[in-house]
Amino acid sequence: MNKIKDKILGNIYFSWLQLFTNWLMQGIIYADKSEKVYKISFSVIFWIIFYLMFSLGFDISILNSLLFGFIFAHTLNWFVNCNFFVLFVHRMRWLKTSKTELFNQLYDIQNRLQMMPNNDWILYCVSHGGICNGTLNSHSDIDVSIVRKPGFINLIKAIIFYVKEKKIADLNMVPLDIFICDSAENTISRSNFQKNPIVLLDHNNIVDNFYKDKLKMSLDEAKKLNGI
Repeated sequence: MNKIKDKILGNIYFSWLQLFTNWLMQGIIYADKSEKVYKISFSVIFWIIFYLMFSLGFDISILNSLLFGFIFAHTLNWFVNCNFFVLFVHRMRWLKTSKTELFNQLYDIQNRLQMMPNNDWILYCVSHGGICNGTLNSHSDIDVSIVRKPGFINLIKAIIFYVKEKKIADLNMVPLDIFICDSAENTISRSNFQKNPIVLLDHNNIVDNFYKDKLKMSLDEAKKLNGI
């Protein structure tokens, strides 16, 4: 079934369906617990706000107010929390990117992480995917996992960084998939147990505690692997 779905969505004539499926699902199913709670809460809170606005401000029926409220809230969630160039470049393949642009974005993320006045909310931050295998191409995206420390304040800081980086990447027209992970185990399983992460931030030098093969890479090493 997945192969049939991938064939349909990968077809140039049906690739626009990715817009609808991405709007509908918004990565919620595969998100870790805190990212899932954040996205669902975002939609629910704004659903209530839009519902009240339509039902009280415009005297629309309850059913239509609920429907319009959901559509508006879910769309707002999509605009705030989606990176559209992951869609246009990586999934729909309407546009292309370059290896240099992808690496420049990762260097910028790394610099912002390191220059933050307080980055103690992060356990560590890594990148996975084709970039670790030397298989970047013009339709690649970059996957970044923020492994946060427990606590509500740390979650808020992670969300702010997560949203900001997605919007910066959109402005730069770079496909960036960034995830908030509650544990190292989640980011490892999300990467299909890839053993050689690119380390963007590890201020406590603990990445090797979770990757026993100790094959972690720097961005400079990954650049050579990808022929840059």
